[in-house]
Amino acid sequence: MIPASLKASRRAVLGAGAFSALAVPTLSGLAAWRWRHGEARILLHDPALEAGRRFAEAGKAQGIPSVAIEGDRVRFMREVLAARPALIAGISRHADLLLISEVAAEAGYVLAARLDGRGRQCSGGECRPGWNALGRVAKAAGHGWTEALAAYAADPRGAAPALASAGSARPDAGLVLGWVLVPKG
Repeated sequence: MIPASLKASRRAVLGAGAFSALAVPTLSGLAAWRWRHGEARILLHDPALEAGRRFAEAGKAQGIPSVAIEGDRVRFMREVLAARPALIAGISRHADLLLISEVAAEAGYVLAARLDGRGRQCSGGECRPGWNALGRVAKAAGHGWTEALAAYAADPRGAAPALASAGSARPDAGLVLGWVLVPKG
């Protein structure tokens, strides 16, 4: 006799199969993603934050200059989104992230990952499936998490160079967030 806890209905088995199909790692779909969304990446930073300045320097070293978040955040973000980048990565305070992500959502973008500067890892509710590896990389980089985020944004395929300055960076004071926005789909 089969225990009731091990019995499965046809509907449950089919539903589990459909769910597991959605859990395919996103790396395998990177080529299709790039075909649909392109290669354009934009880095944004708050120049008032030490972490923001480190992020901008790291982005510049990777060949992607970072744009300072200044002025009216809504207008600023609409101008950034006019280029329809495939990936937007940034360092800011929480309030700026709220405004930026709302404007981005209106344009069809989602918050793929959010890194907490104090914990240097993805916050649980803000990592979309397939983006947890970015949190692990940031956590492994320690206080050099901003440089790790810039290196990732420069090459999302994971071929980032070694981070020489990661060990020398100081911890970030206050609530500093790193984040990645990508188009839906």
